[in-house]
Amino acid sequence: MTLLTVDDLVVEHRTPGRPVVRAVAGASLSVAAGEVVGLVGESGCGKSTLARAVCGIGRPASGTIAFQGRPVAPLGLRRRDRSLTGIQMVFQDPYASLNPRRRVGDQIADGLRAAADASTTPADLLDRVGLPREFATRYPHEFSGGQRQRIAIARALAARPSLLIGDEPISALDASAQAQVARLMRDLAVESGAGLLFISHDLSVVRLIADRIAVMYLGKIVEIGRTDEVWADPRHPYTRALLGAIPAPDGAGVLPAELPGDVPDPAAPPRGCRFHPRCPKVMDVCREREPEFGPVACWLHEPA
Repeated sequence: MTLLTVDDLVVEHRTPGRPVVRAVAGASLSVAAGEVVGLVGESGCGKSTLARAVCGIGRPASGTIAFQGRPVAPLGLRRRDRSLTGIQMVFQDPYASLNPRRRVGDQIADGLRAAADASTTPADLLDRVGLPREFATRYPHEFSGGQRQRIAIARALAARPSLLIGDEPISALDASAQAQVARLMRDLAVESGAGLLFISHDLSVVRLIADRIAVMYLGKIVEIGRTDEVWADPRHPYTRALLGAIPAPDGAGVLPAELPGDVPDPAAPPRGCRFHPRCPKVMDVCREREPEFGPVACWLHEPA
């Protein structure tokens, strides 16, 4: 069953006196129940903006977002529809996402009340994420970054989500905790039958947990497919460049390939294919026309 459907989503940022920034420029993807989809790309490509729109934080300029067949309305001053509490997000910075003035058990209990779950306690959820039950009486400043992120995961799980979103949830953690937290999110989501949209710029971690990978560049999805297939045979030049930039722990001492140039300004994207100024396979058509076909948006794979 498809939980989340994002269709041709456009999200713009407007500042008086400055050009409109189209952070998401027509992106489409889906997440099914029990599925883990990894959304990857360089910083500034629009991954987090897409995630915030899915949660209702931010108003799309156009396109649609549907959760369990119902449109996702942007958050306003009123309490959001109870059906949308099935979408929960784990944010990037565990130091900022928890209230420092409240015990972690009380913060987890907020989610339990939203789900009307009287059979589970905050201590039960701490136990599920691998933390001692007695931590429920402590405050966030008493924990390490990895522990705080586990607490944030427990708080998200308390609302019994059908869709869990991780917005760069491991980037603020040290290397030893990153894979642990990523696997924990996958295991807990799949165990409960929920879908997981996991956003990261670390492809090596996404490879460990994702069933499918969606590659995003300058506001658009340029390639999407099963993780093993994308990893074994990346078709878009940008995907190949991302994989080529991953260090190989083979002892050969060879540095990974560096992707030339920087992500263009989303307020003034290049004409034609957005990747063509950095692409080693650029053709004349790339400079003039933007490819729209999928699952690979590249003129090298134009349908017959």
